[in-house]
Amino acid sequence: MELKDRLKIYEGSKEYQKKFKYFRDSKFYPYADSLGKMTVGYGHLIAKNEDFSGGLTEAEADALLDTDIAIAVTAVEKLGLSVPSDWNDFLVLMIFQLGLAGVQKFEKMLAALRVQNYSQAVKQAKDSLWARQTPFRVLDMIGQLKNK
Repeated sequence: MELKDRLKIYEGSKEYQKKFKYFRDSKFYPYADSLGKMTVGYGHLIAKNEDFSGGLTEAEADALLDTDIAIAVTAVEKLGLSVPSDWNDFLVLMIFQLGLAGVQKFEKMLAALRVQNYSQAVKQAKDSLWARQTPFRVLDMIGQLKNK
């Protein structure tokens, strides 16, 4: 499954968002995420200069997701790691959710990845507030890893 499809599941598919009326009248509307931050579409954190009060079409939400994925891909490069593709995808998904600064706080996990100690990296990911806050997502991401 592609990263984009996985993110749509993790962030709330259109069908999921319909249940909460975040998706209605063929548009995605802003909502407060689990931390109370205003979000729209597939997990796009709304910046101060953005206004989505009129909603987003599916095509616009998809385009915004593509942009946010591209930002996360670039941020992974800033970590300076040489990891297999499964771990690269893991880090893209992690940065999408937590931001680069949030991922950089996982010092022990990143240190394990630098020396290809994938089992230790998994252990560090599991032993985190992140895993306790979003257990389905983290366990699914770990389940998709080939190198562990």
